[in-house]
Amino acid sequence: MTTDKGKYSASSIVVATGGASYKELGASDIGLKIAQDYGHKIIPFAPALVGLTLQPKEFWMKELSGISFPARIRVGEKTLEEDLLFAHKGISGPVVLSASLYWHKGEIAIDFCPDLKLDKLTQEKKLLSTALPLPKRFIKVFLDAIGLEDKPCNRLNAVEREKLARIQNYTMAPSGTFGLTKAEVCRGGIAASEIEIETLQSTKIKGLYFIGETVDVTGELGGYNFQWAFSSAVVCSSGIVNNYLK
Repeated sequence: MTTDKGKYSASSIVVATGGASYKELGASDIGLKIAQDYGHKIIPFAPALVGLTLQPKEFWMKELSGISFPARIRVGEKTLEEDLLFAHKGISGPVVLSASLYWHKGEIAIDFCPDLKLDKLTQEKKLLSTALPLPKRFIKVFLDAIGLEDKPCNRLNAVEREKLARIQNYTMAPSGTFGLTKAEVCRGGIAASEIEIETLQSTKIKGLYFIGETVDVTGELGGYNFQWAFSSAVVCSSGIVNNYLK
């Protein structure tokens, strides 16, 4: 292998260069370039476990920067539930970060109040702003956004009840993500189908190994990506040792 420090030869080379997020730490896509040079199929890196930005019609959420509460997000067939955080750039928090792993483009659906029983709520005599178990600041801005007056729950007509139902099924299409500089990890990498599962050795080049985030394996929030990095290193090192012992 030729580097800017000279030429080196080895019977085994492990590419553990990570993903492209956090460039200030030296992160880059060099691992993918190495894989491509050896004929591997790659999936370009993209931000994952990252906040989502807003289309203009959802800019009302920017007024809520700093507010956080449990919510449920559906992306395609995947449903996730954890805290949602409103940020000045868009939406974030654990549930959004995990949702970003599955979102590519198109709509997501947010349930801002997963435990709410709408039928029971609409029998209440209290004002919506009092009866809804959510931060008052959120309720005010949300009601304005959907064009619903803050009135006694039991006085809502059919059209108003339909509007209120959006609190559990608010569909929106994010405009994008906060980008690589804010992403906790990257999705993409060397196609896992071109890596031996028992050793993480390339199926194309003997003695060439890829581990961690260089491989197209990405987990949700919760330590899964650290675990993959550690576990893939153990599997790879065991594979190299076993090859030497043969």
